[in-house]
Amino acid sequence: MAKRADSAYASGSRTPDWLKIKTAKRQEVVIAGFTAPRRTSPLFGALVLAVREDDAWRYIGHVGTGFSHKVLEDIHAKLMKLTASKSPFPAKVKDEAATTWVRPSLVAEVKFAEWTSKGELRQPVYLGLRSDKRAKDVVRERERPRK
Repeated sequence: MAKRADSAYASGSRTPDWLKIKTAKRQEVVIAGFTAPRRTSPLFGALVLAVREDDAWRYIGHVGTGFSHKVLEDIHAKLMKLTASKSPFPAKVKDEAATTWVRPSLVAEVKFAEWTSKGELRQPVYLGLRSDKRAKDVVRERERPRK
């Protein structure tokens, strides 16, 4: 919540001077696979996301929103060239049976609400691919406490 700096405080009443401001976190992620298409998406349902942790890939969730039809086509074409026969994760992950695995080399950026207690992204939205980062350098970003 925020209040307009030039407004007067009105005790016990709601005024339009109070603003609800929604914030989102951002995270670089590595695409480790994609799920089978569902409903309206013709090419894939969601991207399976990962980060590096202790020299291994760690599953951090799926993202299935934020794609235009053109972006879906572009990503799908890139992913089809990277298909792999097995999961890059040491343990089973959600929707594994419906997942096509890829070599973890494409880096994307997502925005999201928060991290869950299991270390997964809550409400992630795809923002775009990143060509300036190497997949093996992508780790979970930690918030710094404010001073």
